[in-house]
This record gives sequence, structure tokens and C-alpha cells, in this order.
Amino acid sequence: MRRIRSKLLLAFLTLVLLGNVAAFFVYWSSSHLTSEYSRSFRSFLLLNDISTEAKTMYEKVNAYAIEKDRQFVQEYLESKENMTSYDQALLHDVGLHAAIPAIEKYQHMIRTLVKESDATMTHVREGKIKEYAASVKEVRTVSSYIQEQTMTLLDEELSEYQVLYQSLQKRHQAYALFTLCLFTLSIGIALWMAYMIAGGISRPIVHLSQSAKEVSEGNFDGANLQVTSKDEISVLNDAFQKMRHEMKMMIEEIKQKAALDQKIKEMKLKTLQNQMNPHFLFNTLNIVSRMAYLESAEATSRLIQSVSTLMRYSLSVLGTAVTLEQEVKVVKEYFHIQETRFADRITCKTTIDEACLSVQIPSLTLQPLVENAFIHGVEPKEEGGLVELVIYQDNGYVIILIQDNGAGIDEREKKRLLSQHEEDDPHVGKGHSTGIGLRNVMSRLRLFYGMHNALHIYSEPNEGTTIQLTIPIKEGPA
Repeated sequence: MRRIRSKLLLAFLTLVLLGNVAAFFVYWSSSHLTSEYSRSFRSFLLLNDISTEAKTMYEKVNAYAIEKDRQFVQEYLESKENMTSYDQALLHDVGLHAAIPAIEKYQHMIRTLVKESDATMTHVREGKIKEYAASVKEVRTVSSYIQEQTMTLLDEELSEYQVLYQSLQKRHQAYALFTLCLFTLSIGIALWMAYMIAGGISRPIVHLSQSAKEVSEGNFDGANLQVTSKDEISVLNDAFQKMRHEMKMMIEEIKQKAALDQKIKEMKLKTLQNQMNPHFLFNTLNIVSRMAYLESAEATSRLIQSVSTLMRYSLSVLGTAVTLEQEVKVVKEYFHIQETRFADRITCKTTIDEACLSVQIPSLTLQPLVENAFIHGVEPKEEGGLVELVIYQDNGYVIILIQDNGAGIDEREKKRLLSQHEEDDPHVGKGHSTGIGLRNVMSRLRLFYGMHNALHIYSEPNEGTTIQLTIPIKEGPA
């Protein structure tokens, strides 16, 4: 069962391994040879730069001693900085093959040159003619020594380089021969494995492809392919035959499901046709209200009017722009219903700046928040419940406060309510007339005004809750 897979895997791993070995060997040999060449040339360039910079330092010091021009001071400092960096480079392995004592002596001369040059510049600035004359002479002498020692080191390095070059040439030839043999071996193994494996799997796959073409044309009743080998081709054939059979069964099921879906749609249509029209319902409520008024049941008539108004308003499209006056009117009707329901247990108050009532606001914004204040705030209280609606202007904004003296909420609950995670809103449940919760209101305010901080909650446990809406004074949505 695993013979073909094992062969393919072995062939793949062998080729990858040989290819990686060859590539790594070529990279390593090339990198090694390049590194050796580079180290040698860096040493030559460094010695040449030191010799040139030693001569330059003497010329700048001597020029400053003669002409007293400040320009030569700047040029000397640059030359000194270069020489110091070359001294540091000699501390590291830059490819020099000279003996360590010779390098240390060379470094000592460089530092002596820098020291004497600094002394000369100091003497010139201080006007000590005798001292700077001696110092200039010493700088010239040390500079000459450095140039002579540089030539000696270059001769030694060139002698070592000849031996290194011959060694690198021999290694390069050996690397090239080994790489050629490795690539030839890889190609030979690849061809042999391809010949051995291709013959065993090509014929059954041709037959399977013909069967697959028949299936693509909609023929699921073709003859099964008989595969005698017990390998992956046999598994592939069995899977194909099973798939063809299951596809046939699936098509039959899809046809049956389509017929069933059509029946379900017809049933839903009949169900919708049998539902009561909400407009018929609140029209009926209006008729009942008039009858109650004619029968002198004025309180009942007023209550039915409030319910009818609330129901009619709840049918408006969410997000539609209305005036704040319309929203306040609905809240007052809701207050009337709740005051009738709870009698003396709950008090409703409104403090409203009339100048704010022309501001645009999404429909069904205030009533769900007021309803939350009743259900989750003051409804559990036996007496003394208070819900208040306050509206006023402040710095170009309309501030709307919905306050209650209920149980309040803790900080964790406030953060959860103000979060924007898509989850069930805990403030939509039994007792809600609209099915609209706090997150729904926040989402519509963000879309309507383009503000992310239009709603705030201020509350402490057992201290009541205040919901504040900060509305810009404008004609419509952003």
C-alpha cells in the first residue's frame, strides 16, 4: 500500500539531499576561496593606506608649522582620525600573515607618529619655535620609518600570498571536480527513479482520467476500473469509485431538497399572509380609545392613545432622522403608560430646553434607553423609584440625560455594555417593547453622527445610573 509513496518520497529526499549538498558545497567552496582572497587584499590595502596617511600627516603638520593656516589643522585632524582607525584595524584579523612582533612594532610607530604630530601642533600654536622644529623633524623621521616598514610588510605578505594562491588554485580544481561528479550522480539517480516509478503509475492514471472525464460530462454509470496492484493507485481507484457513487446520491438529495425548500417557502408565505397586520392592530386601538372616551372612561382612553402612539412609532425605520421633539413626545407617552402601571411606586420627570427640540436624531433612540432605566433600574424598587429625562445645550452640543435611582451597575458591567463585540445584548429581553438594546442605539448613533463617544454611562452600585447622550447641533446625519 505504501510502495509508490515510499519510492516517491525516497526519490524526492535523495534528490533534495544531493542538490542541497552540491549547492552547499559550491557555496562553501566559493565563499571560502573568496574569503581568503578578500583577507589578503584587505591587508594590502590597509598597509598602503597607512603608508599614504603617514606621509599625509607629516605634510599637514609641516604645512601648518610653516604657514600657520587653520585650514591645515582641520585637514590634520581628519588625517589623524583615519590613522587611528587604521591602528584599530590592525588589532583585528585582517589577513596579515606577518609575525606578531613585527605588527606590534608597526603599531608602535603609528602611535608615535600620532603623538609627535600632536606635540608639533601644540608647539606651533604656543609659538615654541625650538620645540616644534625638533618635533617636525621627529614626525618626518617616524613617517619615513612607517613607509619603509610598510614596504617590508608588503614584501612579506606578497611572499605568503604566492603560497596561498597556489594552495587556493589546487583546492579550486578539487572543488570543481567534486561538484561535477555530484551533479552527474544526481542526474543519473533522478533519471533512473523517474523511469522506474513512471511506468508503474501512468497506465492506471490514464484510465482514471478517462473515467473522470465521463463524470464531468454527467455520466455516473461508467464501468469500474479493475486495478490488481495493491498500492496507492488501488486506493485512488476505490476512492474515485466511492466518490462517483456519492456524487450520484448527492445529486438525488439536492433535487429532493430543492423540492422540499419550495414547499417550505410556500408554507412561509401562507404563514405571513395569516399574520395580523400591525397597522390594523393600532387602528383598532384608536377605535377602542374613541369608544372609551364616548363612554366617559377618559383615563382608559388616554392610556390606549399612549399605547397606540408608542406602537405606531415603533414601526418606523431604524436610523431614520426625526426631530428630538418627536422622540420626547414618545418618551412622555411611555412615561404615562408606566405611571399608570406603577401608580405611586415610580415618579417620572422631564426637564427640557425647548430650543433643543428641533435637533435631528435617529428614530427610537431615547425610548429604548428610558425603558432600560425602568426595567433594570427602578422596576424592582417597592417605592420611591425615579426616572428623569433632562435636555439642555452646552458648547454647541445638546446634552440628553436619562437618570434613574435604581440599583446601578459596576465598572466591569459598564465596560461590557460599552464594548462593540457582537454578542447578545443583556438589556434586550422580557419586558422590552421594541427589542432594541443599548448596543443597537450606540451603533446607530455612530453611523448617524460619525462619533464614537456620543454615549456615556455614569453609575455606581446602589447609586443609580445616568446615561448621557452628547448630540451635535446639526440638521441631519454626518
